[in-house]
Amino acid sequence: MTFPVVLIHGMWCTGANWQRVRELIEPRGYRCFAPTLPAHMPVPDQPLQVARISLREYVDALYEEVMRQHYDLPPILIGHSMGALLAQQLAARVPPLALVLLTPAPPWGVNGLRGSNVVAFAPWLMSGRFWRNAYKPSLERASTSLFNGVPVDRHRTLYETLVHESGRATAEIALWWADLARAAAVHSDEVRCPVYVVSCGQDRLTPAAVVRAAVARYPQAAHRYYPARGHWVIDDEETEEMMHAICGWLRPIEQRYENTQRRAV
Repeated sequence: MTFPVVLIHGMWCTGANWQRVRELIEPRGYRCFAPTLPAHMPVPDQPLQVARISLREYVDALYEEVMRQHYDLPPILIGHSMGALLAQQLAARVPPLALVLLTPAPPWGVNGLRGSNVVAFAPWLMSGRFWRNAYKPSLERASTSLFNGVPVDRHRTLYETLVHESGRATAEIALWWADLARAAAVHSDEVRCPVYVVSCGQDRLTPAAVVRAAVARYPQAAHRYYPARGHWVIDDEETEEMMHAICGWLRPIEQRYENTQRRAV
């Protein structure tokens, strides 16, 4: 069986930012689909398009994209950062074979604003009516908070791939107590598949302590902690090892599903 993998990107990214991960897992037989979230394509008016989009609109769009694929097998959902939060929400609507959360953004009810990531979001928070303003960190702030686990000579190239993020979606995550609609809420009791979570000791956007609060919601979760890595785990010096470990974790899950299907015939 060839299992489909849905790769869900995080803040400031597009589906193209999954290229390194795709290169590592597609030769292992996975069919990868890396959709780009609404209003994240790098066009001149992209900041205006994205500014007021909600997390709920992102999840609805992902759901429609996945349904259009007409998968004959349950997909494996892999999300990074905000994409890992969206993956959890999507998993309640599209039951996956497995759920992989890479440095996940905090769900509703978990305080994700810490000293390390306030630095990254400070200009947005100080902009006034920030929940309506699209935001992209400067190269300097991205280097400090987003790419700190990646060799410095790659920072500018990576930065040029980034786009603006929705002020509304950012506020729904960072200022969850003000979001009465609970757009960042995750119903973990509806996620019954195996879960694998990655956290990193040098992550300045989703610190390990924040990720542990998310992990605690899943008694079935396997948790891998990398003490020396930063947030950009989708393309750093240890991405290959990480994906090798994840694929090794997935194999028994796939085999159990295949055995179950054979017995049902």
